[in-house]
Amino acid sequence: MLGYTVDRSRDEALNEWDNSKDPSEITHLGLEALRDSSRPASPPQVRLLALAGPIAGRKLTLGDSLVLGRSSTADLSIDDPLLSRKHAKLTLSADGHYILEDLGSRNGTSLNGVPATRDALSFGDRIQVGSSILLFTHYDPLEEQVAQRQKLEAIGRLGTGIAHDFNNLLGAILSSMDYVDELSPNTPISQEDVVESLRDVRIAATRAAEMTRRLLGFARQTHRSHGPVDLRGLIEEVIHLARRTFDRSIEIEANLDGTPVISGDHSQLHQLLMNLFINARDAMPKGGKINVVARRATEAEMAMAHRPTGVAHALIRVQDTGMGMDTDVQKHAFEPFFTTKDGEAGAGLGLATVYEVAAAHGGHVELWSKRDEGTAFTIFLPLGQHKPPASRPATLEGAAPIKLLDTPMRILLVDDEDVVRRSAGRVLRQAGHEVVYARDGEEAVQLYADAQRKPDLVLLDLNMPVTGGEETFRRLRQVDPQAPVLFVSGYWDRELERRLRAEGALGFVQKPYEVGQLKEALHAAIIEKSISG
Repeated sequence: MLGYTVDRSRDEALNEWDNSKDPSEITHLGLEALRDSSRPASPPQVRLLALAGPIAGRKLTLGDSLVLGRSSTADLSIDDPLLSRKHAKLTLSADGHYILEDLGSRNGTSLNGVPATRDALSFGDRIQVGSSILLFTHYDPLEEQVAQRQKLEAIGRLGTGIAHDFNNLLGAILSSMDYVDELSPNTPISQEDVVESLRDVRIAATRAAEMTRRLLGFARQTHRSHGPVDLRGLIEEVIHLARRTFDRSIEIEANLDGTPVISGDHSQLHQLLMNLFINARDAMPKGGKINVVARRATEAEMAMAHRPTGVAHALIRVQDTGMGMDTDVQKHAFEPFFTTKDGEAGAGLGLATVYEVAAAHGGHVELWSKRDEGTAFTIFLPLGQHKPPASRPATLEGAAPIKLLDTPMRILLVDDEDVVRRSAGRVLRQAGHEVVYARDGEEAVQLYADAQRKPDLVLLDLNMPVTGGEETFRRLRQVDPQAPVLFVSGYWDRELERRLRAEGALGFVQKPYEVGQLKEALHAAIIEKSISG
């Protein structure tokens, strides 16, 4: 297989880019700062990139100091038994250079393979602590901007398919509701046509909600964090979105048997896969087939790809039956802003992002292509080390089930959308609860403060104008430090949920939700409240 590897350092890649581009263009892009490693480092320009170990692929921008170790209180906590609780420290000195200092660790700290006690760092240095290898390297904020621009470009290219699919779904909803509206007022709700119409409305709305949820997850800029990623689930997400948005002349087949779990950033890997799918779609304007394979790489495949055979890797292959690339195009395929399409079809950032994301995860990309026969991208990603998903606490599993219908609550429902308040309120009242309504955060705080009987639960929308959900939550906590709040939002952010839970929030419900999901969330919130309170 013709290979284009990305296991080189970022600096090597940039040097190759520098040599192939006009210097004035590079200067315009603001990359000239990356060429001069003799300049004193400043915190926004420096970061650590984990090349190996439990957090392989993670990037961390450095500030004035950073303590790394096994302790959860370390600035960079690494779950590795070979590390001391506080193992080493990086500090920015007065002259603008970073100093690496071993903190008396039991296994020591190495710098470029040599034991280190207190040493100055230079770009390209490799720090080893336990089984982790950290690269001290440049940080260019333009990388984040380019990644975000590429996501927006991808969304634009998906736009036609999204609009077509949404129009179909909305058409089904409107026609079904029009049919019901024209029926006689005496028509029983159990009539077959009525039941079928309402079922079609639910199916169409559910599909639209799922597509919107996946699109938001792809589009928004989220906090990047590494953890266990179920490759099978991730690929199925991308396939689902592609099938809903690509032209129906494109067939997608997948073989995901034995797909492993890897350690990485879910959002970045989703973007990598989506870029490969869009590239395959664009290569087949008259239709064709995309074939996806994901599994554990064999030793022979690792050897052919010049990967270390002692490290387990996942293999992902996305292959199309499109027009293919000639040799010259293949040489430039991963260069930022290189494209064979016209100006309206993209800025040439898709495959450059694939390159960057694979490299950031300690991975490797191989490209095979032949004119009129198609293209195949093969991604190798190290499996890394990760813990299995944490099970629910025994106290929750052993708790007596709470039957919501037999446990009426007083719920303060806060949402700025009238139709959302009415629809959610109907469901809650049907379940036997008393509902108090607030149109915004100000009204919610006032109602809570003035209530003689405090609400048993506050169902709080996160995204509201003027006074948002987070601010409302904190103001409610000023009125009552134990105010029980369950958040609701149109999109989910793992880091935001973690932060709000740390501040005392009882949970998080994603819109749009079904009745069963809302009841389950209420159930879990009440259990959480009983345990913590």
